Amino acid sequence: MAAMGGQSSTPVQEQAQVQKPKQRSAKDEQKLVEWAQKQVEMCVQPRLAFEQQWYLNMAFYFGRHYVAWVPGQSGSLTKLYEPAAPPYRVRMIVNKCRRIVRTELTKVTRQVPQFYVLPNTTDESDRMSAQAAEEIAEYELRELHYNQKLRSAAHWMTLCGTSFLKTYWDPTKIDPSGVMGTTCIDPVTPFHLYVPDIQEEDIEGQPHVIHTMLLDKDFIKNTFGKDIEPNAEVRGGALEQRFFSAMGIKSNQPSKNKVQCYEIWVKPGFKYPEGALIIWSGKTLLAFQETWPYVRTDFPFAKLDHIPTGRFYGESSLVDLIPLQRELNRTHSQVIEAKNKMAKPQWTAQKGSVDANKMTSEPGLVIQFTPGFQEPKPVQPPSLPTYVIDELERLGREMDDLAATGEITKGNVPPGITAASAISYLQEENDNRFAPTVSSIEEATTKVGKFVLSFVDEYWIESRKIKVIGDNRLTAMREFSMADVAGNTDFQVETGSAAPRSRAARQAFIIELRKMGSIDDQKMLKYLDMVETSKLYQDAQIDQNQVQRENVLMNQGQDIQPNPFDNIPVHLQGHADYMKTEEFSSQPPEIQQIHLNHWLATKDQLMQEAMAQQSQMMAMQGGPPQDGQAPEGQPVSQRNGAAQ
Repeated sequence: MAAMGGQSSTPVQEQAQVQKPKQRSAKDEQKLVEWAQKQVEMCVQPRLAFEQQWYLNMAFYFGRHYVAWVPGQSGSLTKLYEPAAPPYRVRMIVNKCRRIVRTELTKVTRQVPQFYVLPNTTDESDRMSAQAAEEIAEYELRELHYNQKLRSAAHWMTLCGTSFLKTYWDPTKIDPSGVMGTTCIDPVTPFHLYVPDIQEEDIEGQPHVIHTMLLDKDFIKNTFGKDIEPNAEVRGGALEQRFFSAMGIKSNQPSKNKVQCYEIWVKPGFKYPEGALIIWSGKTLLAFQETWPYVRTDFPFAKLDHIPTGRFYGESSLVDLIPLQRELNRTHSQVIEAKNKMAKPQWTAQKGSVDANKMTSEPGLVIQFTPGFQEPKPVQPPSLPTYVIDELERLGREMDDLAATGEITKGNVPPGITAASAISYLQEENDNRFAPTVSSIEEATTKVGKFVLSFVDEYWIESRKIKVIGDNRLTAMREFSMADVAGNTDFQVETGSAAPRSRAARQAFIIELRKMGSIDDQKMLKYLDMVETSKLYQDAQIDQNQVQRENVLMNQGQDIQPNPFDNIPVHLQGHADYMKTEEFSSQPPEIQQIHLNHWLATKDQLMQEAMAQQSQMMAMQGGPPQDGQAPEGQPVSQRNGAAQ
């Protein structure tokens, strides 16, 4: 359960553009905190039903399938408990809910969203700035472990139906490039984010958003200059403690130095013309800024939805699966109970005829009874009807159908289907149910990318060295600053790039293309996307890798001479292809001349090799005839006849 608390333990905007409270009277600060706290209370009540479902989903995911809600007062969040059962009652758990959630998570995170940056205009300078922004975005998302953060948020999305990714600027942390100030991306669970309008699906349509978190007491003291005692109600973490309490479990790892804090982002035009950000804990105001902290005026929270509901919070497939999971467990338990009765049947005996305590299920047991009484007889239990066993299979199929985890997802292809296109079509039809989820992930990635580039355009005043990964995974160190981006921050994700795709069907399609001659062996090895073929492709790309390295060195001003062992045709084509790119056209004239000189020298080497080969072939044939003499062993008349 440690992962739950990690959602809110990371400091957020408090370290960024938020200013400490100005010299306001205690009464004004109290009114501000009271207004903010009132907004929290107004947001809590409408989503209680959602929270109860989230806790129930979590209970089933973690294998607590026999829980029920304790009846409580109207509007109160009650407690989950597990009713007591007789010792003979079997409570079997076949946790298909966890397997289905894991399968869904795999489907929606298998493909990494592919992105690009659109230039503001068609000018050459904007195109180059967009290319630089794309390289920066690729570096930032890689170094900030965006894929890992996305998987964490997607896990909460599949579990609860909704989750969030928060993107913010922290000037107190060191960027991966070594410069002070960095972008941060944190997954946020639905438990930690409140909105006032449940009926509004779009987060940007909310007047304000409230984010609750746990912060360290010492951090609050150093950042805001406020000495706040830890809140006893959040010992063990706000989410963990509430979940443990709902499950009837006592947490034995209290967080003694944690304080529950809130921040409310108020959209411009709602109460504050330029927006506002308020941070408080209890009745103490920590920070207040009566302007929007960033250049971008949208909320720094990207929302991920699983199953649309027409309301702000989506739903998980567990909502439909839990009733079937209960029935599946009950049927399994009944089968096991029937088996136990057959293995240890009940007995009928006259009172006083036998000592019931001596009747056990021991094999070969001799049962002694009092003479004159009827001997004990086992009660033959009725056999289970066949429809009970069939019910297990039916329930399993229904759960797989609801979760789109049928035979094709399990790797079982229907009989008679072998073509890659047919397999791909079945897989695509099966995964179409995840189209809204995939679109939500792509839209969230787009919003995160826009914020990342916006922070670069806003805060990268000094140049930062970043590692750029080019073709064939060759790396180069380049320097960028806000001037290189120049406002080109239109980050876009390729539509459908995050959609689940069958690797086996794609590989079969590539092999079919190779059989038809549409691609060569090297392209086939590249696109098969297998560990073994990737190694073969890398081995086949030795010459291409050398061309890439030479291009990098020449961009650094080094004069590279052709080697006698070079694959000349590959080098000529590789260098010519690079000199046609925008990157080459942006190089200084002296660098371009170095490339051109190298290409011309390589071409001269090719011509010299061709002339040497021609001379060698002529020498092997005896050389050209001279002074009208035919080669040895050939009459002159035959030579002349051949010439004629």
